[in-house]
Amino acid sequence: MLLLSPEVTTALRCCASALPTEQLTDTAAVERLRCEALKQAPLGVLASLVRSVVEEQGFAQVRGLPDEGTRVLFPALAALLGSPFIDPAEGSAVIGAHVRPSESLMGNQLRHLPLHTDYSMLANPARLTMSLCIEPDPTPGWGALQIADIEAMCFGVESDLDIQQFMSVALPFAGRNAAEGVDILESPIISRDAASGRFLARYHRSRIRQGFRVRGTLPTPEQSSMMLAFERKAAENVETLHLQSGDITVIDNHRTLHARTRCSIIVKPDGSTSGRKMQFLFAH
Repeated sequence: MLLLSPEVTTALRCCASALPTEQLTDTAAVERLRCEALKQAPLGVLASLVRSVVEEQGFAQVRGLPDEGTRVLFPALAALLGSPFIDPAEGSAVIGAHVRPSESLMGNQLRHLPLHTDYSMLANPARLTMSLCIEPDPTPGWGALQIADIEAMCFGVESDLDIQQFMSVALPFAGRNAAEGVDILESPIISRDAASGRFLARYHRSRIRQGFRVRGTLPTPEQSSMMLAFERKAAENVETLHLQSGDITVIDNHRTLHARTRCSIIVKPDGSTSGRKMQFLFAH
């Protein structure tokens, strides 16, 4: 974890006051934010440290950001670390998430969110998954973030028979295209990035299930066994992060899988609820 000293927090508060606050709804807005962020030396130092930690262990957690400036610093940090992705469904780079009952989006549901990678159905998925904790789960220890480093899991044992299957047995990953059709990407769970040669992990059981349904087939026994074996091996390498309000987490979405433990909510007298609130951002 990167714990910011009070002096750094003060310096970043000044950075936040100088940054634009417009919504990131197009690439022009992202570029304007990046240009202004480059002028803020303390933010540049933090981005460099985050980049180094992510390179070392696949993720970084930052704590101690100024309360009143965190929502401005969050996308600015993303603009320095990569190229923020405008989600076509949201029309924005920053996506809000609020846990509550009867939600269709998995990230907003109370149940355990299993290990996965984001945008697994894309040939070139976003490299970074970033999150900002607005409000942690009301029950201490719940709503925790879990991260499994696949590069560490495979290090030195690439010839293991299970790992060889993860690298060779293809699965169908389904996703909707711009014309509301369905595209299917055939890929093994672990491959190599063409540019860097590093591991590129992709896994999302719902996307895979959708791929088989679109094809009108069921997974073979070999594919099913391989998926369960991968989930077990990944779970053996999980690290758990407990989030506090204002924490920013940066995850290498090519190298790691992430999950979230089950959540709780507060039930108010009028029947409304409140629970874990997050912002997410993805960057290439």
